Amino acid sequence: MLYVYGKFTGLQTLPKSFFIGALVLLFALRFWHFGAEIDAPHDWRQCDTAYYILDFYKNGVDLLYPAVCWMGSSDTLALEFPLPEAVVALAYRAFGESIPLARLIFLCFFAGALYYFYHIADVLFGRATAQLATLCYLALPLGIYYSRAVHIDFAALLPAHAMLYYFLLGVEKRRWPYILLSSLAAALAFVIKAPYTFCFFLPMLFFAIRQKALGWTFRFSGFYALPLALFCLWQYHVKVINGAAPDLGYILHYRKMTQSASWYFGTLQQRLSLYPWWILLQRGVWEVAGAGGMFFFLLGWRNLNRLPHLRFLLFWMLGLVLYVLVFFNLNFVHNYYQIPLLAPVAVLCARGLQTAASQKPGLLYLFFGLLTTANVAYTELYYFKVSADHVEIARLIRQHTPDTALVIVTYQNLDCRNPKILYRARRRGWSVEETALRPEVIERLHREEGARFWAYAGTALPQKQMLGYLAALPEPGVFEVAGNGQKLYIFDLSLK
Repeated sequence: MLYVYGKFTGLQTLPKSFFIGALVLLFALRFWHFGAEIDAPHDWRQCDTAYYILDFYKNGVDLLYPAVCWMGSSDTLALEFPLPEAVVALAYRAFGESIPLARLIFLCFFAGALYYFYHIADVLFGRATAQLATLCYLALPLGIYYSRAVHIDFAALLPAHAMLYYFLLGVEKRRWPYILLSSLAAALAFVIKAPYTFCFFLPMLFFAIRQKALGWTFRFSGFYALPLALFCLWQYHVKVINGAAPDLGYILHYRKMTQSASWYFGTLQQRLSLYPWWILLQRGVWEVAGAGGMFFFLLGWRNLNRLPHLRFLLFWMLGLVLYVLVFFNLNFVHNYYQIPLLAPVAVLCARGLQTAASQKPGLLYLFFGLLTTANVAYTELYYFKVSADHVEIARLIRQHTPDTALVIVTYQNLDCRNPKILYRARRRGWSVEETALRPEVIERLHREEGARFWAYAGTALPQKQMLGYLAALPEPGVFEVAGNGQKLYIFDLSLK
């Protein structure tokens, strides 16, 4: 038999050859999509990350002053602490600019997060469950896609998982150096992406109480003042830096990135509406557990009674519910904010697989193969989509404008913070969506901010709101956008 009842849940560990082989295969799957073009979903966020890296690579790493490409010459904008981007930029310095290299480094961050997840699951649920949960983690759709994306979330989850793991060891063994390590990991997690640490506080508190170590833990809780202090300092710096951004309020939807509370937390009306919950439910089914994992997730949920540290898992999941409720808008808008859900879902999928194969253990291989196949098929169907029109427009802009030129880009509903074309063109400038297009917007960006070129992509030039202004401009360069029947008009505003 593959496993028998005994210690903990009574399951023997998986055969080493199967565990290692499945690990290698599931990691190898990621290299199928290691191309040089940034792909969707959320290529917007990835292009921002990629430009952070590019700026550090070209102009030197300055962690306090990262840059974006969509604010023209005043490009400094601080979002999350850009340590992951700095690591990739240093690799660029050694090996040259390369999106596949960036993917490889972000995959290493994912591997680190997975390493700590495995050890967390081992401490809490036993070696057999930890092994199977690790394999399930590798086979969940969000993890398959974002683990190799140009994206910081697993770089943030790595120290968050490390924070939890060292806390568990410290409390269990009553050794304060582990608590210190936990606090140092927390410091990185807090400044890179603080919301991802949020869900761990409740289960950590429960674990300390369960281990009858609340007083002992409190004695060393002062270590966690460091991540709190660093977080506050970083947020103060962010407010100062972003507050110094130019006032471009004449561009539709533009705002300084200093008052973002509504963006992070959303509104009460959102929480009372059924539509956001429906979106989150769909993501939970198709992207977090996946079509292959959902059945086993539900089966694992129904058979939790024999899982060690069951209450810890329940408090972990309760912490995630609170995380979603607090950072509701972030979770609603971005599917990658559900990445912290992967860990407990993987544990439940593993528990479901163990339950389904309890009578005929050899079926475990088949069930896990079905889970993986269905989830990989989903990712192939819905992820890894390259915006060919953005790539082509960017190529034309790069080909027909100087490297240092500031460029205004107008293409459909490209928001003022959207870097999809500007990053790919390796240009700084501004994105002005079609509905925001007015002569005064183009003119002010030219006269006041130094824009030299205006690149407009469409089937024809916008006549209604721009007719008089277009007549005053020099003849544009006109280029066919291959593949979609549109044209790119590039105006040299300096000739006006």
